[in-house]
Amino acid sequence: MSASLSSDRPDPLTFSQLVRDLITKVGELMTTQIALTKAELKAESQKLMIAALLGVVALLAGFTGLLLGGISIVLLLSQWLNVVWASLITTGLYLLVTGLLLMGMVLELRKNSERMQVDTPA
Repeated sequence: MSASLSSDRPDPLTFSQLVRDLITKVGELMTTQIALTKAELKAESQKLMIAALLGVVALLAGFTGLLLGGISIVLLLSQWLNVVWASLITTGLYLLVTGLLLMGMVLELRKNSERMQVDTPA
């Protein structure tokens, strides 16, 4: 009777076969995970490159708009003033706006650096 029971079950695997199968499965899992991570990184890097390219194009368009806006201001002021004075006033206006933006940036950086010093334990 015991002979019929043992013939119905598959051959028992040895410990070394189980370890070999486990190592093989873990290796396959790691290979699959690495391939998936590479695919995700490639997709994310493509999205980042597109965003960076759009940012560069937007910056170029913005600089062009600022240049043309400055020329327009000079042409408008030259209706009442000499072209040299109109250019100086426009340049001063642009420098004033730039200075205000830089001052705002410095104040924001100081505020953030003070917040970081308060948040970190001594």
